[in-house]
Amino acid sequence: MSAFLLLTLLLSFFIHQPSSFASAQTSAYAEISLPDASAFPKISVLLNVYDASGQFMSGLKPSAVAALEDGRPRPVQELIENPIGAQIVVGVNPSPALDVRDAEGVTRYQRVQQMLGEWAAALEARLADEPETVNNLSLVTIAGPLIAHTTPEAWLASFVAFQPNFRATTPNNKSLALSLDAALASTSQAGMKRAILFITPHMEDPQLEAELTTIGKRALESHTRINVWLVDGEQYFSHPSALLFQSLAAQTGGGYMAFSGRETLPDPETYFAPLRHVYRLTYTSALTTSGEHTLSVDVSLGGASISSAPQSFTLNVQPPNPILTALPAQLTRSAPLDDPFNTEILQPENQLLEIVFDFPDGHPRPIKRSVLYVDGELAVENTSAPFEYFLWDLRGYTLSGQHELKVEATDSLGLTGSSLGLPITVTVIKPPSGLSAILARYRSILVWSILALVGLILFFVLFGSRLRHSRRKRRTARQQYEDPLTQPVSAIVEPLTGKKKAVRPGKVGKGINAFAWLIRLNPDGTPAPITPIPITTPDLTVGTDPLQSTCILDEPGLSPLHARIRQVGAGFIIFDQNSVAGTWVNYEIVTQEGHPLKHGDRVHFGHLSYRFELKDPPAIPEPAVSPADS
Repeated sequence: MSAFLLLTLLLSFFIHQPSSFASAQTSAYAEISLPDASAFPKISVLLNVYDASGQFMSGLKPSAVAALEDGRPRPVQELIENPIGAQIVVGVNPSPALDVRDAEGVTRYQRVQQMLGEWAAALEARLADEPETVNNLSLVTIAGPLIAHTTPEAWLASFVAFQPNFRATTPNNKSLALSLDAALASTSQAGMKRAILFITPHMEDPQLEAELTTIGKRALESHTRINVWLVDGEQYFSHPSALLFQSLAAQTGGGYMAFSGRETLPDPETYFAPLRHVYRLTYTSALTTSGEHTLSVDVSLGGASISSAPQSFTLNVQPPNPILTALPAQLTRSAPLDDPFNTEILQPENQLLEIVFDFPDGHPRPIKRSVLYVDGELAVENTSAPFEYFLWDLRGYTLSGQHELKVEATDSLGLTGSSLGLPITVTVIKPPSGLSAILARYRSILVWSILALVGLILFFVLFGSRLRHSRRKRRTARQQYEDPLTQPVSAIVEPLTGKKKAVRPGKVGKGINAFAWLIRLNPDGTPAPITPIPITTPDLTVGTDPLQSTCILDEPGLSPLHARIRQVGAGFIIFDQNSVAGTWVNYEIVTQEGHPLKHGDRVHFGHLSYRFELKDPPAIPEPAVSPADS
């Protein structure tokens, strides 16, 4: 190189050096990935925190970190440090300087090749113990990528096979620009960081400074670390191009090494180790509106605090949508079946309603409150679980009419959604009133009273004279008994012998040889005047479709195949067949996994109520009483 060109480069470096190369990174910084709101209201983000020397800061606690959601702080619930792989590009700038041999006949490039080969082999062996640290390696030359985004094993095979003609190649900066392009390609793993190891001799290119300024700016914006190994003679260690490469490495947080063949090359992993850690930060969002939002992270380091650049993300937040399910079109209230003339009691007295919760934004959240409105008035409010059921009190409805039901739900974010109003008709059948109703209601009492009165009259008419005659006879007998001459003489009477024949009780049964029975119940729990359902087979199906069910129940709310009762061993198990109205045992919901039945259990198929009774119920043991110790 001529003296004039050398002087020009030196003046350019020391006088016109761009500000971006003025100094190395000297302050700690934090950066985050795009927020992941797929599990909203839980939001997670990947966090990197580096000190002023470029080392990853391990051991941070959640209390030292705060998430700023649209500028408002939110406490961090989890801060987990995880190992991670790195996206590394090795760029080679061939030149005759790399082919110079030492006293042992080994070229400078072969020394570099040996060190990088050992490093890649160690990465491959490390995968067995840390499978999550999968590295993404590329090899780039001035002709372009030789192999891109591959495993250490495949990368090493390509690197060993790369034997360029160093003597016939003129070095240029194209391989570094191509290396940065490869590094900025999409990473194979979220949170994976980027780095370049550039192997180059000195360069005489007068455009080098401008090219490195552009490359350095792109590297800084993408947080890509550029490490440089200057492989050349010692006389070029202070060359202006060497100083430019050294400044580029310092500016991007990378390392620099000048190698003439006699120095010891550093382990490349010392450059990449700070890139193999990442924090996963999780917090609970307080956002209640859809649209664009921002997230940044503040990190407290002793008495100082650093903040990441904010990241924008889009969120769709909508209130929950409560939906009434299996709502009957009509409810009928009437006097009890066993007391049809009762004017004070109408049944049913309440109606069980069920709702489901839909989240239109696709982010299910806990429900904190549910409300049932009837005709715009609050009827039932649930402030604790279960929120899916309402027990609607019907006792105040004594006149027939149509009513509107509407439900409302509030989620953990405080968002409230309402359903559409649904009509339901309540029909009230009142029992007859007046004298005829009283006579009909107390008919049996009046009949028995009249019969008793008539019987007494007949008794006195038929047996009155006999009673009077009997009194006279007893009076005469008493007089004779008081006369000594007419006293009876005692006689010895032989006792009667023989045993009284025991009466054998008749066999009691329902007339059908069944294992168990389902006895229909009125709303008040008393047996209804309906023939019980015998369970005569080990498998009984209940529903409204004769083709699917063996026991047909005429109830519009039931499913074609509603439930199944199976005999398992000495007991019975009831299963719900994915019905709409549902199946309950003792007011406990029955799933497809089944629920065991015991003697006396109350079973509901939708709104129909039954009592389960075994043919041979288990005996109830009498309590054992032992005498107290004296």
